Amino acid sequence: MRRTRFLSLLAVVVLGGACASSGQPDQSRPRRNRNLITAEELSELSVSTCYEAVRRLRPAWLQARGRSPLPVVFRNNARWGGDPRSLESIRINSVSEIRFLSASDATTRYGTGFTGGVILVVTR
Repeated sequence: MRRTRFLSLLAVVVLGGACASSGQPDQSRPRRNRNLITAEELSELSVSTCYEAVRRLRPAWLQARGRSPLPVVFRNNARWGGDPRSLESIRINSVSEIRFLSASDATTRYGTGFTGGVILVVTR
């Protein structure tokens, strides 16, 4: 009876250890940066404009945050448009990355007036 209990307890410990997570992230699926859309991600889409790509991959970028206005669009560090709809004029085949900058990051980089953040498009 004691031996059966011991073997049962040993089996639970061994099986429990085998099922435990290593704490390491799953390497089979690449982790996506929530503030960056890479050329690799863009190449997997069948869309023609940056607006469509952002709408599919990071739709939260296209929404106002609380009382803040919509983000402003920059292309290659120059102001491109006053709201995300200006992304419709940028063709996806010329883009190397699209990045979202929070209000504080945008203020640090471009000055004041970007409380909705910035969507930065970098072209080739």
